[in-house]
Amino acid sequence: MSFFGFGQSAEIDIILNDAETRKKVEHKTEDGKKDKYFLFYDGETVSGKVNITLKNPGKRLEHQGIKIEFIGQIELYYDRGNHHEFVSLVKDL
Repeated sequence: MSFFGFGQSAEIDIILNDAETRKKVEHKTEDGKKDKYFLFYDGETVSGKVNITLKNPGKRLEHQGIKIEFIGQIELYYDRGNHHEFVSLVKDL
């Protein structure tokens, strides 16, 4: 949504290197939808590209830095209300 010309001025795509061959698992959300997520095992490398495309070519994109956050969570079947964070990595690009 854009009020008074403010809003998103860029589109961000995250492309993992092995997205085509990486195994995915289904997770049922609280509203009953099923989402698919990539499955990573201990010691595997997570790598890829971040593409930023300006919606209005020729305009500048003002920002205070670009940061990637990688958060690993686990939700136990018997304790569905709590999420346990087991990894949290931050990288400034």
